[in-house]
Amino acid sequence: MRKIVIDLAELKKLGELNRDKNIKFRMFLKSRDGKSLDENVHKLYEKISEQIDCTRCGNCCINLSPPLTNKEIDILSRHLNISSKEFEDTYIELDEENCKCLSKIPCIFLKDKICSVYEIRPTECAEYPYLHKKGFSSRLLGVIENYSVCPIVFNVYEELKILYNFR
Repeated sequence: MRKIVIDLAELKKLGELNRDKNIKFRMFLKSRDGKSLDENVHKLYEKISEQIDCTRCGNCCINLSPPLTNKEIDILSRHLNISSKEFEDTYIELDEENCKCLSKIPCIFLKDKICSVYEIRPTECAEYPYLHKKGFSSRLLGVIENYSVCPIVFNVYEELKILYNFR
Protein backbone atom coordinates (compact mmCIF):
# COMPACT_ATOMS: atom_id res chain seq x y z
CA MET A 1 0.00 0.00 0.00
CA ARG A 2 1.29 3.42 -0.91
CA LYS A 3 1.60 6.36 1.49
CA ILE A 4 -1.79 7.66 2.69
CA VAL A 5 -2.60 11.18 1.46
CA ILE A 6 -4.44 13.33 4.00
CA ASP A 7 -3.44 16.87 3.02
CA LEU A 8 -6.72 18.54 1.99
CA ALA A 9 -5.10 21.05 -0.38
CA GLU A 10 -3.35 18.18 -2.15
CA LEU A 11 -6.64 16.23 -2.41
CA LYS A 12 -8.34 19.19 -4.02
CA LYS A 13 -5.47 19.69 -6.48
CA LEU A 14 -5.29 15.99 -7.36
CA GLY A 15 -9.06 15.85 -7.71
CA GLU A 16 -8.87 18.46 -10.45
CA LEU A 17 -5.80 16.90 -12.10
CA ASN A 18 -7.21 13.36 -12.06
CA ARG A 19 -10.81 14.14 -13.00
CA ASP A 20 -10.63 12.70 -16.54
CA LYS A 21 -8.68 9.63 -15.39
CA ASN A 22 -11.16 9.10 -12.54
CA ILE A 23 -14.08 9.19 -14.97
CA LYS A 24 -12.34 6.63 -17.20
CA PHE A 25 -11.64 4.47 -14.14
CA ARG A 26 -15.31 4.76 -13.18
CA MET A 27 -16.26 3.32 -16.58
CA PHE A 28 -13.68 0.56 -16.10
CA LEU A 29 -15.09 -0.30 -12.66
CA LYS A 30 -18.65 -0.42 -14.03
CA SER A 31 -17.59 -3.44 -16.07
CA ARG A 32 -16.23 -5.34 -13.04
CA ASP A 33 -18.12 -7.88 -10.96
CA GLY A 34 -20.08 -5.90 -8.36
CA LYS A 35 -19.71 -8.39 -5.52
CA SER A 36 -15.95 -8.67 -5.96
CA LEU A 37 -15.62 -4.90 -6.29
CA ASP A 38 -17.59 -4.39 -3.06
CA GLU A 39 -15.33 -6.88 -1.25
CA ASN A 40 -12.22 -5.04 -2.44
CA VAL A 41 -13.64 -1.65 -1.50
CA HIS A 42 -14.67 -2.89 1.96
CA LYS A 43 -11.20 -4.32 2.65
CA LEU A 44 -9.49 -1.13 1.49
CA TYR A 45 -11.95 1.03 3.42
CA GLU A 46 -11.22 -0.91 6.60
CA LYS A 47 -7.42 -0.61 6.18
CA ILE A 48 -7.44 3.04 5.20
CA SER A 49 -10.08 4.30 7.64
CA GLU A 50 -8.01 2.84 10.50
CA GLN A 51 -5.26 5.29 9.52
CA ILE A 52 -7.41 8.40 9.17
CA ASP A 53 -9.28 10.06 12.02
CA CYS A 54 -12.39 11.62 10.51
CA THR A 55 -13.00 13.70 13.60
CA ARG A 56 -9.70 15.53 12.97
CA CYS A 57 -10.58 16.35 9.37
CA GLY A 58 -14.13 17.71 9.10
CA ASN A 59 -13.72 18.42 5.39
CA CYS A 60 -17.04 16.76 4.56
CA CYS A 61 -18.73 19.11 7.05
CA ILE A 62 -16.96 22.06 5.45
CA ASN A 63 -17.93 21.17 1.87
CA LEU A 64 -21.12 19.09 1.87
CA SER A 65 -24.73 19.57 2.88
CA PRO A 66 -26.43 16.39 4.08
CA PRO A 67 -30.09 15.61 3.49
CA LEU A 68 -32.13 15.36 6.70
CA THR A 69 -35.24 13.43 7.58
CA ASN A 70 -38.09 15.05 9.48
CA LYS A 71 -37.11 12.98 12.54
CA GLU A 72 -33.53 14.28 12.34
CA ILE A 73 -34.81 17.83 12.01
CA ASP A 74 -36.89 17.30 15.16
CA ILE A 75 -33.89 15.93 17.07
CA LEU A 76 -31.57 18.73 15.97
CA SER A 77 -34.15 21.44 16.63
CA ARG A 78 -34.70 20.11 20.17
CA HIS A 79 -30.93 20.19 20.65
CA LEU A 80 -30.98 23.89 19.72
CA ASN A 81 -34.10 24.52 21.83
CA ILE A 82 -36.09 25.79 18.87
CA SER A 83 -39.15 24.48 17.05
CA SER A 84 -38.79 22.25 14.01
CA LYS A 85 -40.42 24.96 11.93
CA GLU A 86 -37.91 27.56 13.12
CA PHE A 87 -35.07 25.12 12.40
CA GLU A 88 -36.39 24.51 8.88
CA ASP A 89 -36.93 28.22 8.22
CA THR A 90 -33.42 29.05 9.41
CA TYR A 91 -31.26 26.10 8.40
CA ILE A 92 -32.99 24.05 5.69
CA GLU A 93 -33.27 24.35 1.92
CA LEU A 94 -34.57 21.94 -0.69
CA ASP A 95 -32.00 20.42 -3.03
CA GLU A 96 -32.53 19.60 -6.72
CA GLU A 97 -34.22 16.33 -5.73
CA ASN A 98 -36.55 18.17 -3.31
CA CYS A 99 -34.79 16.74 -0.24
CA LYS A 100 -34.39 18.83 2.89
CA CYS A 101 -30.72 19.74 3.33
CA LEU A 102 -28.76 21.98 5.63
CA SER A 103 -28.53 25.34 3.87
CA LYS A 104 -25.34 26.55 5.51
CA ILE A 105 -21.91 25.37 4.45
CA PRO A 106 -19.85 24.71 6.44
CA CYS A 107 -22.25 22.83 8.67
CA ILE A 108 -23.61 24.89 11.56
CA PHE A 109 -22.72 22.08 13.95
CA LEU A 110 -19.02 22.05 13.05
CA LYS A 111 -16.93 23.61 15.81
CA ASP A 112 -13.12 23.59 15.45
CA LYS A 113 -13.30 20.73 12.90
CA ILE A 114 -15.37 18.64 15.32
CA CYS A 115 -19.07 17.83 15.08
CA SER A 116 -20.83 19.36 18.07
CA VAL A 117 -23.77 16.95 17.64
CA TYR A 118 -21.72 13.83 16.93
CA GLU A 119 -23.87 11.56 19.12
CA ILE A 120 -27.07 12.68 17.37
CA ARG A 121 -25.65 13.47 13.92
CA PRO A 122 -27.84 12.65 10.90
CA THR A 123 -27.63 9.20 9.33
CA GLU A 124 -26.06 10.59 6.15
CA CYS A 125 -23.24 12.06 8.24
CA ALA A 126 -22.75 8.87 10.26
CA GLU A 127 -22.59 6.73 7.11
CA TYR A 128 -20.32 9.02 5.09
CA PRO A 129 -18.30 8.23 2.97
CA TYR A 130 -20.56 5.18 2.30
CA LEU A 131 -17.68 2.86 1.37
CA HIS A 132 -18.84 0.22 3.86
CA LYS A 133 -22.10 -0.23 1.94
CA LYS A 134 -22.88 -2.66 -0.87
CA GLY A 135 -23.36 -1.41 -4.42
CA PHE A 136 -20.17 0.62 -4.79
CA SER A 137 -20.43 0.62 -8.59
CA SER A 138 -23.86 2.30 -8.40
CA ARG A 139 -22.38 5.20 -6.39
CA LEU A 140 -19.32 5.93 -8.53
CA LEU A 141 -20.38 9.44 -9.56
CA GLY A 142 -20.60 10.34 -5.88
CA VAL A 143 -17.24 8.70 -5.27
CA ILE A 144 -15.66 10.90 -7.92
CA GLU A 145 -17.24 13.98 -6.33
CA ASN A 146 -16.03 12.92 -2.86
CA TYR A 147 -12.54 12.04 -4.15
CA SER A 148 -11.28 15.58 -3.56
CA VAL A 149 -13.23 16.05 -0.31
CA CYS A 150 -12.57 12.92 1.75
CA PRO A 151 -9.09 11.49 2.34
CA ILE A 152 -10.59 8.02 2.82
CA VAL A 153 -12.40 8.11 -0.54
CA PHE A 154 -9.31 9.47 -2.28
CA ASN A 155 -7.03 6.77 -0.90
CA VAL A 156 -9.47 3.90 -1.50
CA TYR A 157 -9.99 5.02 -5.12
CA GLU A 158 -6.25 5.31 -5.70
CA GLU A 159 -5.63 1.87 -4.17
CA LEU A 160 -8.34 0.42 -6.42
CA LYS A 161 -6.44 1.76 -9.43
CA ILE A 162 -3.36 -0.14 -8.25
CA LEU A 163 -5.33 -3.29 -7.40
CA TYR A 164 -6.95 -3.37 -10.85
CA ASN A 165 -3.73 -2.34 -12.66
CA PHE A 166 -5.47 0.69 -14.12
CA ARG A 167 -3.19 3.03 -16.03
